[in-house]
Amino acid sequence: MASHTARSTFDGWALVLAATLGTLPIALLGSAALARFLPLSADARFATGFGLAIPLWVAAMCVVLLARSGSRALLMCLAASAALAALVFGITY
Repeated sequence: MASHTARSTFDGWALVLAATLGTLPIALLGSAALARFLPLSADARFATGFGLAIPLWVAAMCVVLLARSGSRALLMCLAASAALAALVFGITY
């Protein structure tokens, strides 16, 4: 019974960590991708991309909180961050 409680506590903390800090790179990389790839002028891309950083962060938090466990939420954040990093840093003009 004690191990179940410890695992439950770990999953709770992992879920909170994933929802708050794990979604920050997703939001920042997502806003950088918008600022880089939107088909607008450079000023409009910058304003749109970085104006949506906070709303993207809140949306990512809401989506991550739907995960079944904290470890799964952390893996989702890591996978999404890696995909966005590859998109932002890997594609050249």
